[in-house]
Amino acid sequence: KTYSQAVDSYNDLEARRVVVGITFGPTFNWMNWKNHKAAPEGYWRSIPGTKVGLRYGLNLDVDLTKEKHYFVSTGILVEHTGGRLNFEDNIVLIDVPMVRKMDRSYKSIYLTIPTAVTLKTPSFSNFIICGNVGFYHSFNVYARYQSSFDIIPPGNESKIENKETINHITSDWEKDKEVALFKESIFAGLGVEYVIKNNLKAKLYINYAQSLNNYFSKDATNSYTGVKENASIGTVEILLG
Repeated sequence: KTYSQAVDSYNDLEARRVVVGITFGPTFNWMNWKNHKAAPEGYWRSIPGTKVGLRYGLNLDVDLTKEKHYFVSTGILVEHTGGRLNFEDNIVLIDVPMVRKMDRSYKSIYLTIPTAVTLKTPSFSNFIICGNVGFYHSFNVYARYQSSFDIIPPGNESKIENKETINHITSDWEKDKEVALFKESIFAGLGVEYVIKNNLKAKLYINYAQSLNNYFSKDATNSYTGVKENASIGTVEILLG
């Protein structure tokens, strides 16, 4: 081969072994209490449901073999996530202190660096079946919460004015200073890729992710029980690219 042919062959090989792509898709998130044993007997709390989020960004697959079956995957992603938690907490309303059942919503944005291993089958009819497992290393850049609660405390209705017309309060979204800066999650899933032309592919992955550390910072404490707040986030994500 001539020098130029050798360079072209090397560049072609590198192009096949390092693949950069765009990924995006919806996520379905829920929060789980982690410190059940620390809560006092009779203390009420629950998990009311899921919240829809979003993940998008750039991903990078590095082929570890010439056969293109084993990849190290990384990139940089933006994650919009959150959830809801129900619990009892202290509030002061119209100069009346009371314990209320809170329905609190959380929303956060993270800058995420994934590290994963991706396995891919040989192509058949332009389709490739894939599986991946790895970690999301996430840094919080935005956090807000919103509280909803009934303003009429059981047994103290006479202390609340206009109880016939005011039954519920929903706060504005407020900055959450009790969210941990770092979130570490493990994820795994399956996917399929379709080869459109040469190195141009379309893909669909479905992953399950679970955070490993506390969503809240170490200083977050329930004012009613004095117990440290401790919750995790579970996620099902559908990623396109």
